Amino acid sequence: MGLGKFGRRDLLKGLGTAAAAMALDLPYRAMAQTTGAAPLRAAVLGSMANLHPWQVMNVEASGMINLLYSNLVRTLPDGSIVPDVAVALPKISNNGLTYTFELRKDVTFHNGDKLTSRDVLYTWEQFQATARRKDNFTSFIREIVAEGDYGVRFELKRPNSGFLYSLSYEAGIVRAGTDVVSNETGKDNLYLGNNGAGSGPYILTKFEPDAVAEFEAFPGYFGGKAPQEKIIVTRIPDPSAQLAAILSGSIDIASTVPPKDFGPALEKPGIKGAMRPSTGIFYSPLNRKIAPFDNVHLRKAFACAIDRDFICNDIYYGLVTPTSIPATPDEFWYDAALAKELSYDPDKARYHLRQGGMPDGFTFEAMIPAPSTYIEVTDASVVMQANLADVGITMDIRQIDFTSMYKAARAGDFFAFPNASMQFSIEDYLIYNSYSCDGAQFSFHQHCVPEYDAAVLDSFREVEPDKKAPYLKKVLKHLVDDCTSIWIGRLNTCNLWREDVTGFEPSKLYQLDLSRAKKG
Repeated sequence: MGLGKFGRRDLLKGLGTAAAAMALDLPYRAMAQTTGAAPLRAAVLGSMANLHPWQVMNVEASGMINLLYSNLVRTLPDGSIVPDVAVALPKISNNGLTYTFELRKDVTFHNGDKLTSRDVLYTWEQFQATARRKDNFTSFIREIVAEGDYGVRFELKRPNSGFLYSLSYEAGIVRAGTDVVSNETGKDNLYLGNNGAGSGPYILTKFEPDAVAEFEAFPGYFGGKAPQEKIIVTRIPDPSAQLAAILSGSIDIASTVPPKDFGPALEKPGIKGAMRPSTGIFYSPLNRKIAPFDNVHLRKAFACAIDRDFICNDIYYGLVTPTSIPATPDEFWYDAALAKELSYDPDKARYHLRQGGMPDGFTFEAMIPAPSTYIEVTDASVVMQANLADVGITMDIRQIDFTSMYKAARAGDFFAFPNASMQFSIEDYLIYNSYSCDGAQFSFHQHCVPEYDAAVLDSFREVEPDKKAPYLKKVLKHLVDDCTSIWIGRLNTCNLWREDVTGFEPSKLYQLDLSRAKKG
């Protein structure tokens, strides 16, 4: 299998038409000619415990990071990649191992310092030493080199077709010399929103963790005048309370409302909204190292007992797309035959119970996050519990806070944990990160199969869907044969906003992207 062309032309095809159109244009956040004077008010559901560009825990709330920090490239709401502080998308060597960026010369940090290659190198040096997701890059990056004051070159150990997506998603550029580790209360640090460290379109003026963040337009922003004079983001961890707030007009944008209320809300006067397929997934990792899930037939019994259509259409009212594999039917790497092997079939579930030596079923405990992030999983878990009971399997539910759930999972202290997971890509990230021998979330599944890793890395060598698909279907076949996780559905990003808001749309990455939003 040859590498083929892995140059800029092919990359643009893979990243979408918006990227191709804007590759040599202004940054995607080139701002409006007029500025909204009244504050734009938005609400997020999940944790907003900090504003550190590399340590934020919640993808939804990470949209606030985009207000404060710039990056080499950015992801548009439709999933396209465009330049940010880079002049254009990078030059990529034919073997896919070298990415060379030219930096803009007009970018200043909020304290007035110029952004140069020194800041990019400092960012990545500190990121790879301290960031929460640093392991996502250590397997791929060989070195990062400055080419003068306004050039940066990334050398990879092996090709990675999702590399630009990961760059846009992970590492906001901070000013060289910034303290990236201090988190003392009351101090000017990244966790609490250091105002000299970023170069984004807004400056932080107030931050109360898990409560409220306020932003004002940065007059020196290289992309031009920001659309808003002021943005206020409040955490409202109850979807019903967000619905009430958007209907009353006390907020202008709601990140999450109860699924049953999304459609009816669109009929209300003054309310707009939209849904976009996202890169999030509702699934349940399984602990394959301990009984009962060390037995593949018992894993498949679990999978075949779950009525995904009911969960996604009756519990989530169509705002989650049912699928028994990582891909959805409208994606290029979907395989209907493989999906059928793990689809809802109680008789097949009972067959796997017999094959697994447990004809009368078994009992296990499932951890579920409370409160949930992205979507509420409690009702869906109760349906899963009933589905499993129909075939003789008892699922005890233990509610646990999200952070503790992940800590327990990393320590191997779990049987299953149904949850919603968000990432920049399923095919270019999750299938590697969660199931490869050196993936950052290897501890969730303890899954290490060289043949699987080879298929994933082969897919990373290709950009165009028709060339990636054969390798990704090998990946799917392995995940189905092994039943490594229970796949339930793919999340759709669903937002509501008031009719006087412009420049806002749901993001494929599930972020609440307020960078181009304007009120009035």
